[in-house]
Amino acid sequence: MKKWIKRIGIGLASLLAIIIVVFMVWAQFDYGPTAEAKTYLGEKVGQGYQFGDPKSETGFIFYQGAKVDPAAYSYIGQQLAEKGHFVTIPKLPFNIALLNANEGLSIIDDHPDVKRWYLIGHSLGGSAASTILDESPKIKGIIFLASYPIDAIDTPSLTVYGGRDGVLPVKDIEASKADVRSDATFHLIKDGNHANFGMYGKQKGDNSSPLSAKEQQDETLTVIEAFLKGQ
Repeated sequence: MKKWIKRIGIGLASLLAIIIVVFMVWAQFDYGPTAEAKTYLGEKVGQGYQFGDPKSETGFIFYQGAKVDPAAYSYIGQQLAEKGHFVTIPKLPFNIALLNANEGLSIIDDHPDVKRWYLIGHSLGGSAASTILDESPKIKGIIFLASYPIDAIDTPSLTVYGGRDGVLPVKDIEASKADVRSDATFHLIKDGNHANFGMYGKQKGDNSSPLSAKEQQDETLTVIEAFLKGQ
């Protein structure tokens, strides 16, 4: 009996070791920013970036998609900053937002001059961001980019998604209408895909799009500004 227990223990230890090794190898492969994305980089803060005046009335916290470097979203950050907003894109552990969704709350505490905050999340980042909506009265809304909340939310929201998304099916996005408020806004970019919400090139499993990342994001930014005006 002791021999079998020992063998089981060794087996479990070996399995755990394999899982750790596989995870560490997987964690090294990220979607890095394209050369175009690097032309829009803001101020480096730790391993993340910030854009605009930290004393702006409105701030945005951007939660990256899984395995995507925060620099890949620099164009959106730079464009929102030009509209007078403050934007921060933190680098989260292993570029996986769910591993530290509460980072957004620390950012809010560190910038007391910002009166209202909006969370933006791409893919898994949006789901992660949705978990802290009730944790600060300064959070006034959330913007999902090819994403949806983990659970039902009662916060003003905007969802922008692509008709050619090969990573997150359109039907899943539209099914998420049951988990947001009745006045939530949904905007479909007919020829948009999943990866074009960032600037990091092609993504495994995604469909191609006739739009450039900049074109898809420009439409997204227009919708975001309209959403803000309606708040």
